[in-house]
Amino acid sequence: MAGLFILNGCGGSEYDYQGPGLATVKEDPDTAPWFTVYRPADLASAVEQKGHLLPVIVWANGGCFRSDFTWQPLFKRWAAEGYVVLALSASPGAGQLGMTSVTQHGALIDWALNQADYVDMLDADKVVAAGNSCGGVTALGLTAIDPRVSAVFVLSGSSALGASSNNIMDDVTVPVGFVVGGPSDIAGPNAVADYNALAEGIPGMVVNRFEGDHQTVSTTVPILEEIADISFNWMQLALYGSTESYNELTSAKVCSDCTPEHWTLTSKHLDTLLQ
Repeated sequence: MAGLFILNGCGGSEYDYQGPGLATVKEDPDTAPWFTVYRPADLASAVEQKGHLLPVIVWANGGCFRSDFTWQPLFKRWAAEGYVVLALSASPGAGQLGMTSVTQHGALIDWALNQADYVDMLDADKVVAAGNSCGGVTALGLTAIDPRVSAVFVLSGSSALGASSNNIMDDVTVPVGFVVGGPSDIAGPNAVADYNALAEGIPGMVVNRFEGDHQTVSTTVPILEEIADISFNWMQLALYGSTESYNELTSAKVCSDCTPEHWTLTSKHLDTLLQ
């Protein structure tokens, strides 16, 4: 997991989201910690349609690399649903191969809540730390030290590189959702260990795909499109107590657009999130 090298699509065409929801834009603020923003094109309209300020997702990539191309199926779906997504990306000098850290992951929150031109449209109480593989390590590491994080989403990753860290998980006090591949996904057992290490009463879930190794579940576009549904439902439940999202996650398919019999949910305390 630590050495996962995912730079699919570098130099290729941009992933083109064709699904429902709000029109979105992709922008480069050209400032440290060097990241790309995926957001609704018309923020004021998005706030009006959603009826609330917009939640924020801060994302770190697989391998802790500075290439966010691979996960655009997630970002564009989330943005179309009214989320503002900040994904660490290429930086001056280091380009796409520079490594990212917990500090840089947290600096995304700093920018969103203090420097963005649209700060007044963002909800400081609805911040999700998210990432894939090594980016999941930094997401959980950030959550353990930063009270601004409201929920966590980790794709095929865990709290330590190739392991689970009780030191990290002991300090995680917000809902955590994991999506992992099949039995051959090397991140799966450590994600389960993290889930089991959550303090009593903390909501959590692990969604397993019936097959697919670490790289397959982390990079394959049709699979990522289904993970976009699952993760959206997770965040809607964790942040807003959505009954609709709870019903989808706990259904036989796990999400309405998921392929039947491809996903299974293990969870605890999800009902405590309902409003």
